[in-house]
Amino acid sequence: MNTIYFDHNATTPVAPEVTAAMCEVLEGAWHNPSARYPRAKQMALRIEQARAQVAGLAGVSPGQVIFTSGGTESIATAFHSAEQDCFAKKTAPSRVATSTVEHSAVKACAQGLADRGWQSLAIPVDSAGHFNRPHLSALLSEGPCFVSLQVVNNETGVISHLEGISEEVHRAGGLFHLDGVQAPGKIPVDAQGWGADYLSLAAHKFGGPKGIGALILGANAPFAPLMAGGGQEEGRRAGTLNTASIIGMGVAAELAGARGTQKPGDNPMPARQQRLETALLAGIEGAWVNCTETSRVSATTSLTVPGLEAHLVLAYLDTLGIEASAGSACSATRVAPSPVLLAMGHSEAEASSTLRLSQGPSTTDEEIERVIAGVIEATSTLRALS
Repeated sequence: MNTIYFDHNATTPVAPEVTAAMCEVLEGAWHNPSARYPRAKQMALRIEQARAQVAGLAGVSPGQVIFTSGGTESIATAFHSAEQDCFAKKTAPSRVATSTVEHSAVKACAQGLADRGWQSLAIPVDSAGHFNRPHLSALLSEGPCFVSLQVVNNETGVISHLEGISEEVHRAGGLFHLDGVQAPGKIPVDAQGWGADYLSLAAHKFGGPKGIGALILGANAPFAPLMAGGGQEEGRRAGTLNTASIIGMGVAAELAGARGTQKPGDNPMPARQQRLETALLAGIEGAWVNCTETSRVSATTSLTVPGLEAHLVLAYLDTLGIEASAGSACSATRVAPSPVLLAMGHSEAEASSTLRLSQGPSTTDEEIERVIAGVIEATSTLRALS
């Protein structure tokens, strides 16, 4: 029995085209792109090609792309840049605002600013996970603020309503960061349209390798390097360039850009999501899918099965060869209610009884059917034992 991977929001399989491009570099084109001899210069050109591919995904110019070690570093660099800009301008009081459903990487950076004397402000969300816009407007009416929000939620798949936020933040004299890690390959990425000063990306979320990401800078965004060292990335990110992974990210970005702009009839994932959710709701008494009243990416299904702890269902699915999760992979080792669902108004019992089922472009119809049968079997068996 083949194992089914159904946790694409945690990480994605590396696309075959990406593997091929990276192996070529690792096996024969491994030269340091910062060196001066011809083969090194060839690699420098390949780096710039990858930069252009990532820029094409984000809808920006190549000079706005800084390669990092992943989404976490990109987010930390954006926060660091905002902090240094505040010091340079001698702005006081310093304020940072994030929503209550952000990823732990964003929450940790906001807490770091708070530990250094910033005022950390929470933007509540409604039952669908959307930001409370009047609350945000009220915060901005009191002065400049560094605002960090997500594009797509990693647990529910909800697509954020971003219209007009950047203009409001900038009118107040603030800066705007977007965590775009879950967006590529699922929706069109539009850094300019969203008006972000900073946009964070991670290659392993869209068919690329782990350990590589990018920070997209807005045209007028202040910037301060997170690390000191050599002059790589035009002095913006020190350290020998991770050539193979950068080239892999470029290939993955090109593939994800094509998927993110597919016409509905060309993308099988929405139909698979509908089949999955319809069958699970029909087969599991009392279960519900979260956030069906709003726009979601087709990759993600947040399923609540009241009365059953999610970790028990996942353990049963393990025996069936189905790999899924109960929330963010960055906190999956802890058995605790989902903070995202709690922020949306769910009870602790409901938040502890919710599965995150996330498919990807490589998921097949046959795998969808096995997941349906497996989740129904797991819940019915565990309910009979309780």
